[in-house]
Amino acid sequence: MSSAGTVRLTREARALLEKLQASLVLEHGVKPPLYAIVEAALRLAWRRRSELLAELEGWRPLSREEAERLLEEHVVDIGETDAARDHDEVIYGGGGGVVGAGGYERHSGGVEREG
Repeated sequence: MSSAGTVRLTREARALLEKLQASLVLEHGVKPPLYAIVEAALRLAWRRRSELLAELEGWRPLSREEAERLLEEHVVDIGETDAARDHDEVIYGGGGGVVGAGGYERHSGGVEREG
C-alpha cells in the first residue's frame, strides 16, 4: 500500500465508513481495512458515475443549451479576419501593395506575381 495523501472526512462520513466496515464483518465475516473499503467504493463510483452525480446534491451535467450559453459568455472572439490580416502582414511585410518574399505583391484582391 502506498499513501498518496490524506482525505478529510466529516464525522458523519467517518461513522458511515465504520458502519459499513462493521456490516461487512457481521454479514460476511470479513473486516477489510478502511482504506480498502474507500478504494473499492471509488472503483464502484467510477463505474457508476451517473449515480454518483445524482448522490452529489446539486451536481448534474449541463444541458446542451447551458453548455452553449456558458461557452458564448466566456469564449473570447479573437476575430479571424484580424488574425488573417496579422499573418499577411508578417508574411508579406506590411500594408497592401507591398512586394513580399518571392516577388509577390499583396493587395486587397489577392496576391499577384510582380511583373
